[in-house]
Amino acid sequence: MTLARGAVSAALACVAVPVAASVIKPWTGKETPPLMRPDLSGKVVDLKELRGKVVVLNFWATWCEPCMAEMPSLERLRSRFQGRPLEVLTVNYGEGTPRIRDYLAKQKISLPVLLDPDKEAATAWRAGGLPITFLIDARGRVRHYAFGERDWSDEETVKLVENMLGGGGDARR
Repeated sequence: MTLARGAVSAALACVAVPVAASVIKPWTGKETPPLMRPDLSGKVVDLKELRGKVVVLNFWATWCEPCMAEMPSLERLRSRFQGRPLEVLTVNYGEGTPRIRDYLAKQKISLPVLLDPDKEAATAWRAGGLPITFLIDARGRVRHYAFGERDWSDEETVKLVENMLGGGGDARR
């Protein structure tokens, strides 16, 4: 499944899709790609170890304006489901730790960041442009994705995440 024109390359496209146009779509790809990357502190995070949790996995870069614009909404989504089995992970595309840390500090973003300096994770996940976000169920299967900027704290997303968590009512239970 090609999510964007062309293959992943050193000059990955950053796509400025209007927020309203970035739709969460059902995943029609095959198995969930592996993901095992170090975070900013050097601790290796393995997606397999997060089974039992719903995972929102976002690929981004500091030079990508739509990526930066949606980060606060990912933070709000994470806060809304605090205490629930939800993990929001971000994977930085090809940048160094100092640049990422500087960006996070300036923007007051506290989301977990996994490093992908060699862009192997982006290639495995077929991230043909940025931002791209995947929703993974508690069994570790990709269920949905969205290509382009969107508000991850909107009502549609909250309901979808709530359903993936197995609830039905108020997400703050």
